[in-house]
Amino acid sequence: MENKTTALQYSGEKNYDSDFCGSIPLHQINLIQPHGLLLVLDKSLHIRQVSENISDLLDLAPEAILEQPLASFLPETELKDLQLKLSREQRLELEQVDIPFSLTFGTEDNSQVFTATVHPEADQILIEMEPAQRENDKSFLSFFQQIKYITSHIKQAEGTEAIAQVVADEFKQFTGFDRVLVYRFDPLWNGTVIGQAKTEDMSDLLGLRFPASDVPKQARDLYFKNPYRLIPARDYEPVRLYPILNPITRRFTDLTSCNLRSVASVHLEYMGNMGISASMSVPLILEGKLWGLISCHHKTPKYPSYQERTAMELLSTIAAVRLGSYEKEQLATMQAHKRGQYATMMEQLFTQDFFSEALLHGKPNLVELLSLDGAAVVYEGNVQTVGKTPPVQKIKELASWLRRNSSDKTYVTNSLPQAYPNSKDYKDEASGLLAIPINPDQGEYIMCFRGEVLQTVNWSGNPDQAIRKEPDGKSYHPRNSFALYQQTVQLTSLPWRQEEVEAAEALRSAVLSKIIREKY
Repeated sequence: MENKTTALQYSGEKNYDSDFCGSIPLHQINLIQPHGLLLVLDKSLHIRQVSENISDLLDLAPEAILEQPLASFLPETELKDLQLKLSREQRLELEQVDIPFSLTFGTEDNSQVFTATVHPEADQILIEMEPAQRENDKSFLSFFQQIKYITSHIKQAEGTEAIAQVVADEFKQFTGFDRVLVYRFDPLWNGTVIGQAKTEDMSDLLGLRFPASDVPKQARDLYFKNPYRLIPARDYEPVRLYPILNPITRRFTDLTSCNLRSVASVHLEYMGNMGISASMSVPLILEGKLWGLISCHHKTPKYPSYQERTAMELLSTIAAVRLGSYEKEQLATMQAHKRGQYATMMEQLFTQDFFSEALLHGKPNLVELLSLDGAAVVYEGNVQTVGKTPPVQKIKELASWLRRNSSDKTYVTNSLPQAYPNSKDYKDEASGLLAIPINPDQGEYIMCFRGEVLQTVNWSGNPDQAIRKEPDGKSYHPRNSFALYQQTVQLTSLPWRQEEVEAAEALRSAVLSKIIREKY
């Protein structure tokens, strides 16, 4: 795939998290993929709904097994084991626990061994079944050793990108997918590829950003219900449930918990545009939040075994723990350093005669504490500065604008020219502003400045063309280009971290305390 570079200049971050894509009820599609079958049971374990492909897999007509007890199709020992586990889940009041099973399903004349996942729900029980694959190519011991080996590699990696690259390399080696990507979501849910392992003939996506509409909100939410999303063959024919309406709920069956759930046709088109026939993705969830995804692509149909999928679930959890641990370590180190600086500044603040001297010229000063380019104190008609700042008159005008347009809370922006166009004249000094109010009614502030930082964002395709709607306004298509598309972000500074804003607000309290002590 040939990459073409197009430059687009804009200020600020555009939100590509499409409300249109995010509103599609993916869990109520009422269709499944054909590599397995689905049973819907009532609480008495009678079959009330079934996927129509049971006739292909077991030569049983869907209508022939409806209203029949599950006991008619399972060996007694397996049925008792299932009943025991279901009663245990109910007794312990465990919520939505998926139960893995090996089930021999069918009649005396025609039965088959399936790998099954049982989803107990409030009013019904869903059973997903896939024909069991032979796993004799790997003994349990060799499989366990392989998982242990991969785990040790992940745990030894240092740095977010380094961990992501190890995960990509090991997943590709373990699964045999043609390409494995690890990408991280930003605050606007765009995903940037930070780790990649691929065959030579697959396109290079490392470092590229994918718009949030590629994984819309509905799809992101489902990752908390499903441990993975697998599409083994893009050109499959979806299978309907019989009857169409669930007799228990009298509406479409909620397939939120089902891995067999069919996917939206637009996503299959997306895969085709990407040149892949099979995909599997597992989430990276850190502290209850979706941090990123491990996404696997294959040019031809691919059916990873239940054993492999379970291992991928486990490894993704281990990777998420390692990523979270590393980022916590980095944050703790940075916070400890900042706390030391802050404590020294507080000592200076209360031992020096003028608070502005402590803030602007102490060791450390405000510029060092908050990683600024410059700072100013507007107080009692005077303007004092340090570092790179706008001219004094411009600072006074900015203070007047803040007095008219902001509340008595700390004002934070990393794109001041968007909010205050007059500041474009000094974007190099103050594209970012954190303004700490001292006496906002009088236009008195501590101003923290960050200059413009030009950022080139490498998108995988034009994000403004991620969705192409038909003239009817209802049908739509995904983009068909994943070539490099560059955007230059102007009139913005580096973003303000939450801990920096919190430090600034704590500083405000100390300054006000100092002023009150001096005056009274």
